[in-house]
Amino acid sequence: EDEKDELSAVKTLLQKYLTKKYNNKHIRRRVILYLSSGSMFLVYLISALITALLNQPVETVPAYLNTNAYKPEYIVKRNTDQVFDSSGGKAYYLKRHRLDKIRSDAIPLNRQLEDFRPIACKVKQYRKTKLRISIVVVLDIAPPSVVMRMIISAVQRTKPENLAEVVVVQPKGALDISSYLWDYGVSDKVTIVSMSLKKTLNFYRNEGAGYATGDILVFLPEAVEILPGWAEPLLEAMADSDQGLLAGLSLDEINAETFEQVEHVPWHLISIPRWDFTSAVPIEFPEHEKARRQQFAFPEASPVRTPVLQFIPWAAHRATFLRLGGLDEGLIGSSTQIPGDTIELSIRWWSCGGEVAYLPCSKVGIVSLVADAGNEEESIKEAKIYNSLRIARRWAPSYKNYFFEAVPEARTRQGTQSNALDTKITTLSCHTLDWYIDNIAVDWMFGHKVARSGVIKAANSNACVDNMGHDGRYSAGRPRFYTCHGQYSQKWVQVTGNEQIQTETGKCLMSDQYWHDVLTLDYCKEGHAWKWEPVSQGSMFGYLMYKDLCLEYRPDNNFLFYVKCTQRENQQFSFGPLS
Repeated sequence: EDEKDELSAVKTLLQKYLTKKYNNKHIRRRVILYLSSGSMFLVYLISALITALLNQPVETVPAYLNTNAYKPEYIVKRNTDQVFDSSGGKAYYLKRHRLDKIRSDAIPLNRQLEDFRPIACKVKQYRKTKLRISIVVVLDIAPPSVVMRMIISAVQRTKPENLAEVVVVQPKGALDISSYLWDYGVSDKVTIVSMSLKKTLNFYRNEGAGYATGDILVFLPEAVEILPGWAEPLLEAMADSDQGLLAGLSLDEINAETFEQVEHVPWHLISIPRWDFTSAVPIEFPEHEKARRQQFAFPEASPVRTPVLQFIPWAAHRATFLRLGGLDEGLIGSSTQIPGDTIELSIRWWSCGGEVAYLPCSKVGIVSLVADAGNEEESIKEAKIYNSLRIARRWAPSYKNYFFEAVPEARTRQGTQSNALDTKITTLSCHTLDWYIDNIAVDWMFGHKVARSGVIKAANSNACVDNMGHDGRYSAGRPRFYTCHGQYSQKWVQVTGNEQIQTETGKCLMSDQYWHDVLTLDYCKEGHAWKWEPVSQGSMFGYLMYKDLCLEYRPDNNFLFYVKCTQRENQQFSFGPLS
């Protein structure tokens, strides 16, 4: 009996292994048939293995790619060692490159990475297409090993007939990779665009797009690695969209110090813009989007429509990208990010006849760079204000009140003048922001003047009111007290007129229909007003009163209770920015 159990376990494991490893239905069917034959198990097992191996394409990898391509000045004995060289060692490189160059240099350029995609992505058979991809990358501070690993992973993990080229834009002062391309035999797949002028990041991206020859543009940061199976889902989605898709790629994270791959499972893929136009609020899947995806044979592998994309990497049809004017070169930022650029492009893409979606099966690995300890944070803050004003002037001239409530600093700033992109949008007869709100970003909250906004924090604890994911259009549920973090799920708005307390997506705090002393989140209705009463004149703490009862924090129960006002400390809260 034990031998039979062991044999059964071996059969099951082998079947799973072969089904996963060999993506050939005929081979899998034959192996499963052999495994069920009992007495002839070993004979058929050997036969199946030989057949499977003979049917697998042999990937030839140059030997030099498996070795350390760059020589650190000192050998790293252990992964956790603090390493120093003549330049200052690890600390120096973390500051200069925002990643550990020594660790990167010790990793093979063609290293293997895990495929963490949903099983549906791996099982689905993607249609072949003649579309070709052009990858556009702007160099800045990444060391040679990081850049070459990006290029080699793109070349090796994209079929030759589907990769037009990798367009590498080299601004003045950036790394010159010409010699490395010849050394590693990929010069025929790379187009170098050298820039002598100091311009914005979006200017460099647009220049790279102009040199591209492929049907699809893919914009990537320089510190990225292409993951297995990334191209086929992208090519099929683009072929289905008839040149109207702006597609966000899915991500895995790569640690900047250890270069270990970390599976990134996004909580939400769908986002709506905030009124500052440089940030967005993730929301849950609307019912209509769930129903649309259920029509596909593999729903988990189908594109996810979203009102906006938030960050790169993303892809677009080159012809449509150029027709719509490309990226806004007037938006400013750092050498690695421009606040609001993909949000503005998403609004423009929808409004001018296209669609925007995330692709869960097209995945790349992005190095999560170490935070810059310099002046980047302050420069990004200024860029957000400038970009917010520029985008709002273009898309929201009739929503000035909402915009200035979100970005009060912009009241004293001089607005940008009309530019060529504004003229192009007018020429294309694109829809207005009203149409976008009514048809695409339907969960976008707008209405009355904001009385107060921020987190609702207990005076005697580090506990904040959290919507717990019940802020979408289709999800009623009970919010709770949760450890304060100040992110979107803990941001609340109280507006004048109806005095309701709402999420950024327009759900309101009101009494639960089953537990009448507990609060829930539901569609906003008349009569659910809240009153703010300060503890004392000038105090940052106050009482939140609903139906003449007070919100109360209970350490032993994280639900939101509203009970008789007693003026105890556990009924006192702050309502504003998290300090």
